This record gives sequence, structure tokens and C-alpha cells, in this order.
Amino acid sequence: MLDGADVFILSHETSVGHNPLNATILLAKSIAEAENIYDHEQAYQDMRDQAVSDEKPTVSEILCSTATAIALDNNVDMFVTVTKTGQIARALARQRPMQTILACSTFSNVVH
Repeated sequence: MLDGADVFILSHETSVGHNPLNATILLAKSIAEAENIYDHEQAYQDMRDQAVSDEKPTVSEILCSTATAIALDNNVDMFVTVTKTGQIARALARQRPMQTILACSTFSNVVH
């Protein structure tokens, strides 16, 4: 079962060991395979079910849930958000959409 990890990191021993290139290639292949078998639609449905059972959702959560549903039903390639705080991009990422999320901001502390 996939646990929804957002990041994989090679440890110091692996990245500078005897075969760092092979370790990186194997990790990339593992990530690609996980992306191929990850059921984005089921993950979205699970998030919706959890949101119904939790406290009242925020406006951001409702907007992002709706955007993810639209993206699932249409051929959407990418989400582009304009944000002052990054809140919308984070709320959208919690929906686990298969599309790339691009967060744009004029505030340097948000985009770092």
C-alpha cells in the first residue's frame, strides 16, 4: 500500500556510497512505478469522505476539492495558483491531484 509520501531522500551512505548513480536510478524507477499504480481518483474520494466526517471544511478546502473533481473529469494538465501565503497551494496538494501544482506569488518568502 502506498502511504502518500511526498518526498524520497537518499541518505548520505547511499548518495556517496559505492554506487550513487545506480541508487539514484533505482529510486527514480521506484518513484515512476509508484506514480503509475497510484489511484489518484480513489485518493481524492478518500479525502472527500474524510472531509465530510471532519469539522466544517474551510473555503480553501472546498475550492480545492471542487477543482480536483473538475480536473479528474477533464483533461487538466496543471493547476496554477496565485497566492500571497501559499495556503491555496497547500490545500490543493492535500487533495493529492495527479496534476502538477504551480504556485505563483510576488512574496519571496512564499515561493522559496
